[in-house]
Amino acid sequence: MRVDSEITTPASSFHLHTSLPLPSKLRQIDGLQVLRAIAVTLVAWGHSNQQVYSLGVVAPHFGIFGIDIFFVISGFIMSSIVIHTQTSSGATTAWSFFQRRIVRIYPIYWIIASLAIVRALHAHQPVLRFIPAFFLLPLPQCPLIYGLSWTLMFEMFFYTVMATLLLVTVRRSVHLAAAIFCISAIIGAIVGIHRPLWIIVCNPILLEFVFGAVIALAYRRFGTSRSVGITLLVLGVALSFYLRAYPPASATSMQMILAGQSILYRVATWGMTAALIVAGTVFWTPSITSRLGKIAVVVGNASYSAYLASPLVEEFTIRLILKIRPATHISFVAGIYYICILVLATLGMGWLCYQFVEWPLVRSIQSKLKTSHKSSARQKIAPTPLVNTKP
Repeated sequence: MRVDSEITTPASSFHLHTSLPLPSKLRQIDGLQVLRAIAVTLVAWGHSNQQVYSLGVVAPHFGIFGIDIFFVISGFIMSSIVIHTQTSSGATTAWSFFQRRIVRIYPIYWIIASLAIVRALHAHQPVLRFIPAFFLLPLPQCPLIYGLSWTLMFEMFFYTVMATLLLVTVRRSVHLAAAIFCISAIIGAIVGIHRPLWIIVCNPILLEFVFGAVIALAYRRFGTSRSVGITLLVLGVALSFYLRAYPPASATSMQMILAGQSILYRVATWGMTAALIVAGTVFWTPSITSRLGKIAVVVGNASYSAYLASPLVEEFTIRLILKIRPATHISFVAGIYYICILVLATLGMGWLCYQFVEWPLVRSIQSKLKTSHKSSARQKIAPTPLVNTKP
C-alpha cells in the first residue's frame, strides 16, 4: 500500500511532495499516474497547437483524446473507491465520499477561475453570468468562465450520482451508476440533448465513466495479469495511432460534444481506445523504477493543476515569445519548437502550482475538516453533566 511521502532537502525545510494530497487506503497504481501525465501532455499539446495556428503552423495532434483518458481514469478510480468502501450506506458515507471530491476539485479550480474573473472585470464584462460555471453546475449552456469548465461539470455530475447512490447502497452503487448512465445516454441519443438540463445529464460521453467503472469491477474480480494488460495496452496505443491517421467522423471538440453531434461515434472509437489503454495499464500494473518514470508519476500527480493552468500558461507564454521574437508566420520546425516550449511551460507551471498551492491547500482544508468532525463527534458522546436538584 502506497502511503503519503515527501522528500526533504537537507539544506532547508522544503518538502517535495511526491504523492497525491488526499491519501487513500487504496494502493496507488503508478502506471495510471504516468498515463495521467501523458493525458495532460496531449491536452497541453492540443492547446499549444491552437496557439501557433495563427502563425501558419498545424502540428500533428490527438485532439481531445487526453480528456477521454481522464474520464475513463476517473470512472475507474471513483468506482474502485466505492468498491472498497467498508462502511454501510447512508448520509455519512455519501457525504464523506462527496466531501473529498469537493475538496479535491473546487479549491484550485476557484483560484484559476478567479483569475479568469479578474480578466473579465478588466474587460468590463458582466461576471454574474459566470456563477453556474464557477460552481460547476450542470448548465454548460451558460457562459463558461474557463474553457475547461465543461469537463469538470461532467466530473462533478458523475461524483454527485455516485454520492447519491451511496445514500441507499454501497455494494451496488457502481452497478447502478453504470446502468443509470447507460440509460441516460440511450435517452440522449434517441431524444437529443438540446434541452438545457439534458446537455450533461443525458450526454453519451458519460459512457466513458462507465468504461472506467467496468474496468474497476473486472480488476476487483480478476486482479492483475501482465500478459493481458500488455496486450490491451498495445492494442489501445495502436488503435489510437490508427484513429489519428484515419480520423473517424466523430465529435472532436467541446462545441460538438455539448451540441450532441456524433458523440456516440466518439465514445465507440476514441472512448473505447482510451478504455483499452487504461485497462491495459491497470491489469499490467507496471513497476515504475526508472528516474524518468518517477518524474512522470510526479507529473501525473500534478496533472490536475497542469490541466487547469494550461490555457493561461500557453497564452501568456506565446505572447512572451512573440514579444521577444515578433513574427506573423513561422516555419513548421519553428512551430514544433514553440509547441514544445509551451507544453514544457504548462507542465512546469502545473507542478509549481501543485507543489506550492494545490497540495498544501487541499491538505490544509482536509485536515481542518477532520478536526472539526472529530470535535463534533466528541461533543455528541460527551456525558451529560449531573444537575443538582437539591435546594
